[in-house]
Amino acid sequence: MARTPAEWGAWVALKSVPGLSLTGVSGTLWSGRAGSAQVAVNGHTLDLGALQWRLHGWSLLLFKACLDVRSPSLQGDVCQSAGGTLSVRKLMVDQVPAKIFYNHPDIQVGGIGSAAVERADLTLDGRVKDLQGNLTWQRLAVNAGTGWFTLGTFAADARANGQGGIALNITDLEGDFKVELQGDYTVGGQPTLNGLITPKDTAPQPLKDALGALHRSARRRLIQSDLACGRLIRCDCCGAG
Repeated sequence: MARTPAEWGAWVALKSVPGLSLTGVSGTLWSGRAGSAQVAVNGHTLDLGALQWRLHGWSLLLFKACLDVRSPSLQGDVCQSAGGTLSVRKLMVDQVPAKIFYNHPDIQVGGIGSAAVERADLTLDGRVKDLQGNLTWQRLAVNAGTGWFTLGTFAADARANGQGGIALNITDLEGDFKVELQGDYTVGGQPTLNGLITPKDTAPQPLKDALGALHRSARRRLIQSDLACGRLIRCDCCGAG
């Protein structure tokens, strides 16, 4: 089937980014535009808006196709090598719904997130080979069935976990809880968290009660809480059943 020059550029982008779909493609191979771009992440669809790209001609000499991509919420460089490796450099993603990062049927998550990726290398099936980046969640809120509670603003360093996934070190920036969590996520699996969530003196009692509700919702995932000490601890960290 014949393709317009811009459609070839879109094809390169589609091959490079798992879950990406483009509509309304126009332009040339070297500089093109999609009227709408969406990407599937963790069971949710993230709308990127209108997407523009520019192909770096020098990359073809290195047997790669490298694109500078930009949208209202995203900008950075994406390369697809002849060997099938997807490389991302200096990627910034803003205004991402926090629920994108955590998908659990019993817990609703609200707030806005952003990501900055200095570098990342992934296989075609989405396994992470190398990663250096960070995440920020603003006005993070949870609802475990008892109503919405705002927890605060948090940040995380992101690195490859050595098993094709992502390891996170999560800390609090502001809010009513002190957070020291280690997270782990592998494509196709459910994110896991280990560590401490400790209410600060400023935390209102209803918010502390919400921590107990969150604990009860998560017990089926082998999490227990020591609410007397204001802690939330995963069982395999404390040796309790």
